[in-house]
Amino acid sequence: MFDGTLQLISSVIGTAFPCAAVGVGVGHNVFVRQFYGYRQINPSVAAITEDTLFDLASLSKLVATSMIALKFIENGKLRLNDSISNFLDYTGNYYDCEIRHLMTHTSGMPAGIPLFSMQHKDGDALRTILDADRCYKTGEDVIYSCMGYIVLQYILENIGNESLDELARKYVFDPLGMKNACYNPVIINTNGEATPIAATERYPHTGEWATGHVHDENAYFLGGVSGNAGVFATLDDMISFAGMCSAKGATKNGDAYLSGNTFDLAVKNYTPDKAESRGLGFQLKGTQDFPGGQLLSTGSYGHTGFTGTSLYIDSDSGLWGILLTNAVHYGRHNRSNYFSLRSSFYDMMITEYKILREEGKI
Repeated sequence: MFDGTLQLISSVIGTAFPCAAVGVGVGHNVFVRQFYGYRQINPSVAAITEDTLFDLASLSKLVATSMIALKFIENGKLRLNDSISNFLDYTGNYYDCEIRHLMTHTSGMPAGIPLFSMQHKDGDALRTILDADRCYKTGEDVIYSCMGYIVLQYILENIGNESLDELARKYVFDPLGMKNACYNPVIINTNGEATPIAATERYPHTGEWATGHVHDENAYFLGGVSGNAGVFATLDDMISFAGMCSAKGATKNGDAYLSGNTFDLAVKNYTPDKAESRGLGFQLKGTQDFPGGQLLSTGSYGHTGFTGTSLYIDSDSGLWGILLTNAVHYGRHNRSNYFSLRSSFYDMMITEYKILREEGKI
């Protein structure tokens, strides 16, 4: 089942990425759960295992930060049109920015600011972000912004009165049975054994291989817990998450993690006429360029991560695909190989699914 999709991935192990964990399913029915390659090549070789943790990179925005925000919206602690000034004492150049702008990447904040290499007034990195010049007037366009999600982190922590990692555990990981998902994973356990973690890139600033330390430089600077990156998860963790997304908010046992109305709100296209189609945390397939290939239905939803991770759900069929890799272990210049492979993966997946459906095999 899904032989072509799996052959595509297995054929590029060692070139596009050292290892891959692949999942395909509909709702909470899993069709594919496969593992390939080596979780690290340097500084020593180690094979992937079923419990290997992957640095989700920006997929963390969807899996953790966005889900916490949606839970707060659902329980009345947060509204999309709330001004960020409701939660922050200082808003700098973004006095008219609302929660919906942060979640749809329409805030006007820069895509990235090298917080890790800057001096911050009173040590306040948040102020540095809020003092940054706008790229455009708030609401006028989409520029995918890690900075906006770091601002959202501070707001969620103020609302929940806990750190982002604790909020993620309480509102996402535990309710969805994501047993291994975490920020700042334990690298060596109490028995002195190494936790299986897919290694990413050699840190330019330390010369060490990033194995269990978040790859994103700003998230690293912020202590590994950041609104834009930092979550580590196994394939099984992501299968639980993907099943919920495919089932429009329902967990495996049928409980409503998010109500149907809330989930529909999250995957609505708020920016069909702008540079990207964006929901609340979700990237959507519209008329613009889409990382999930050409063949998923319009309105399909998911997200990617810089390290080589992705999750997309087909809006018509509910078919989901998970591709977890450590493409940047070969260096971030290697990502061009991964980009084309990722698109082909989702195209092949949906093609084979439709054939299997026609043949009555699914």
